[in-house]
Order: sequence, then structure tokens, then C-alpha cells
Amino acid sequence: MLVRFLVENFLSFKNKEIISLAAGKHTRHKTHVYEANGKRLLKGSVVFGANASGKSNLIKAISFGKNIALNIGSISTCRNQYFRIDSDCYNKPGVFQYDFYINDHFYSYGFVISYSNLTIDGEWLYRIDGDREFCIFDREKNEKMKTDIEFSSIDNKNRFDIYSTDIGDKKTFLSQMIEQKLMDKKDFEAFFDAATWFKNLIVIFPETRNNSMDLYTSSETRNSFEKLFKHFDTGIESVEGVEQSIEEALDFIPREYRTDFINDIADALNKTDDDKINVNYSVGGRRFMFSKRNNQIVANRILMNHGNLNNMFDYDEESDGTKRLFDFLPLYKKGKNQCVIFVDELDRSFHTKLTIEFLRKFYEKTENCASQLVVTVHDSNVMNLDLLRQDEIWFIERNDDHSSKLYSLNKFKERFDRVVAKDYILGRYGAVPMFNDVWSDENE
Repeated sequence: MLVRFLVENFLSFKNKEIISLAAGKHTRHKTHVYEANGKRLLKGSVVFGANASGKSNLIKAISFGKNIALNIGSISTCRNQYFRIDSDCYNKPGVFQYDFYINDHFYSYGFVISYSNLTIDGEWLYRIDGDREFCIFDREKNEKMKTDIEFSSIDNKNRFDIYSTDIGDKKTFLSQMIEQKLMDKKDFEAFFDAATWFKNLIVIFPETRNNSMDLYTSSETRNSFEKLFKHFDTGIESVEGVEQSIEEALDFIPREYRTDFINDIADALNKTDDDKINVNYSVGGRRFMFSKRNNQIVANRILMNHGNLNNMFDYDEESDGTKRLFDFLPLYKKGKNQCVIFVDELDRSFHTKLTIEFLRKFYEKTENCASQLVVTVHDSNVMNLDLLRQDEIWFIERNDDHSSKLYSLNKFKERFDRVVAKDYILGRYGAVPMFNDVWSDENE
């Protein structure tokens, strides 16, 4: 679970900004709080703000930091990611820090990047047990790696020393240690705790598509998803999988493109001998799940039954809101396991009541689970203290210098029965659009 996230000098975040999921003293919505070794953590947060305030940049920062930590892509991806409105920030460091809880331990992991040199100039991982900070590793540019690990064998110490010497400044030490596959060595378990936490960090942007369409046709999960589609009033009575050979399924694609497409699918499936592996594609508005059976590729075309099994609907014929539900409903299943989910613009294409019900349902389905959902929204109607705790409501506002700042509704100490959505629209909490009269009377 995420305790807090810190970012500095990245996109619109010029100064150090923090979002915290540590629960306050409020007693309402007790199911929105998870007890972790005596610490109370929120199971969710909703971030509000005007257009161009920095909401999406917060989600991008979370994703960027994860990719750097796990060495997904190159450090060169940080080019031009500094706060470019102030040219001095080019020579200032970018800082990312994740404080999190996993496997009965609290950890703090972070790194510092140089935009001018495209290097990692600092990185650290600490385990926090009570009031004690235990240094797993801490490295600074041109300094020897620090650690408090008391190695159980000289071999493990030699491994650590060799890997820390060879690391260079283009990748994280965390990813270097993960690549060594030392998960059976207790001396290095903190590295793999951190790796597991990052791998269970799910980031969803508006363009992110669900690649687990098999969940909708699997005998184990299909019934529950069909109930959810009915619950959200989509008009879908059932989701059907129509099985065909790959040639039959794709016969609507022009021949000159079809062969290349089939070869790409075959290459993806042939990377493993596991017949349970499948590949999901959207082609021409149709959704397919391809898999191997007896060395043959079969296609399962996903169709929606709206009350007439003889004339069903393709994915592309559904409304934008229903398509987004296809992407989001699997989050309920993921939320029953340890994970942290960030969603940018949850309310895009959603009716207000659907957005509210989606959040309410997440809390209901993941009660007592060590999972969290953090979303950005525009819809002020979601800002309801009958739905959310005060400490779950966050704002992002653009400063006069165009940088973004983060703050919680908690600082306003509102009464539990306050109509905060109305006060927000009136500007009481900031983080709303400010319209300037730039047209003179002659130009109107």
C-alpha cells in the first residue's frame, strides 16, 4: 500500500509536492481505512482540479517513477521532463520518493535524476520498523554505497559489493539487484519486496485498454462481470465468446494486411509453450482473444448480448462509457489482492451517478483488502462527504508561476455535513478554473 508519494521538478511540479494516504482522525467511513502494523492507511483518494492544473501530471509522475525504478525503458526518457517554464530547473534535480507498505514492513524508496546529464545521481531504499530506519542501500554520485545489511555470508556481501560497483549511473540499483534473481537469499528480500510493490502498482490513463478480455468469457469470472454490467445499467445481458479459426475471424481484413497480422499474433503466442496464454487485440472495432489449441490458433470474438442472441453487438458498437467499463471492471478483481491503482480521468464518459457508484462499489468489493484506488476526476458532484472522507479528497491547483501544488481538503477542517461540492464550485478551496476577460467591448 502507498503511504505517500513525493515529486519535485517534474513536468508541472516545480517544488516538492506530496500526496499522502495516511488516514487522519476522522471516524466516518471506517471501511475506507486499512490497519497496517498499527498505522491507518486510506484505501482511496480522489484528486480534483481545473483543466491544466496538473492532475494528469501527477499520474504521469507515478508512472514515470515506476518505469525508472524497474528499468522499463531508458533514463533518456527523462529528457525535457523538468519544469520547463523555469529554465533554471534544467540544472536542478528531479526527485521521486515512494513510501509504501508490503509484507508487514514499511519502506521508503526514491531516486534523484539529472536532466542535464541524463543520469541517476542518487537512490535509496530504507526499511522503517517502528522508529528505526534501516538502510538497505543509499547511493550518491561518486560516493561508496551505504548499507546497514549484516550479511549472513561472505558470498552475499561480495555479491552486493560487486553489483554496487558495477551499477553505473544509467539505471537503478534496485533493478540491477532484481535482475540477479536472488529472491531466495534473505539478505536481499527488501529488494524483492520493493520490486513486488512496484509490479503491483497499476497506472491507467484515458487511452489505456484492458488486455484481459478472457475475464469476460471465462467460466470462473463471466457471471460476476455480467452482473456488474447489469448493475451499471449498460443494457448488456451477457457477454458471449464466439470461437472461430483465426482465418475465419479475420476474413474481413484485406488480404495484403491479413497475413502480416496473423504472423504477428503467431509470434506473440509462440513465445511460450503454455496453451493457457492468450493475446487480446482490437481490430476494426471488434475485440478478439487469440490462443493456441493443439498447435492451432483459435480466435474468440467478444460480442455483447443486448437481448437478442441472434443479433449481438461488437465492442466498437458500445457507448464510450460502456467501453470504459470494460477497461475498469477488472480493477475490482485486482483490488482483492495487494495492489495500488491510479486512474487518470475516471469520470471521462461516465454519468455522475456511475462515477459515484463505481467508487462505492470498489470500497465494498475490496473491504479489508490491502489495496488502494487513487483517481483524478473533474466532476465536482463526486466531492460528497457521504461518499468520501475529508482526508481522501485532494486538490491540485496551478500557481501564478504555472507550477502545480497539492493539498488536502483536510486542512480546511470542514464539518461532516458540509456540502463541500457547492463550496468547491464557489472557489472556497481553490483548484477551480479562473476565467479572464481578455476581450474588449469592441471585439465582442
